[in-house]
Amino acid sequence: MVFDRDIRLTILGHTGVGKTSLLKRLKAEDQAQIEKTLDITIEKKKLTLLSSTKQSRLSLERYRKYNLIAVDNPGDFKLRRKWREAMRKYKTHGILFMLDPTQAVEAQRVAMEDSFNYFLDSLSLDPDKADKKAKNKKSLFFFVVNKMDAIDYDEGRAKKFLNEFETVMNDYKITFPFAIFQKAFISVLNSPYEEIDSIFEKCKRSLY
Repeated sequence: MVFDRDIRLTILGHTGVGKTSLLKRLKAEDQAQIEKTLDITIEKKKLTLLSSTKQSRLSLERYRKYNLIAVDNPGDFKLRRKWREAMRKYKTHGILFMLDPTQAVEAQRVAMEDSFNYFLDSLSLDPDKADKKAKNKKSLFFFVVNKMDAIDYDEGRAKKFLNEFETVMNDYKITFPFAIFQKAFISVLNSPYEEIDSIFEKCKRSLY
């Protein structure tokens, strides 16, 4: 009997927001070795989620592991066409979109709009067919505000920053009525591992 399940995510966001850093932190790799992402990178890790230990010994969930299959993508504007390729080819469950409160809002809003359009394109290049598929597709859209340490872990300030993207996020919600939306406020470099793991805990609850 196969116990494992997959969590397949496309990690997107403007350049320098912490996409690769998140994966390296999760895999306990040296953050000093990070280089600018120039191509699609597939990262895999087998996770035992925090909730597993709370399950009954008779529950399969106590013994289940999750295969995180994360598609890391370049954030540079000129390389964003790769986003469509990644989402189409790897058939990910949805988008984990990372945001940086220390960067300009407008550039990140454009990146969020691009992720929305390329996700639709990955369903079909025909706009009408893509919209029709989106109406019935269960997807996950996870918005992560990173670098909370740079704003003194002020969650109120982080929420206000996230509100700057409300118009685009509403487009996601209207176009994908069956999608599940999550958010998190972290510092990839400094948050406890439990907070990093909790992101994927939420993914698991959303997908399964």
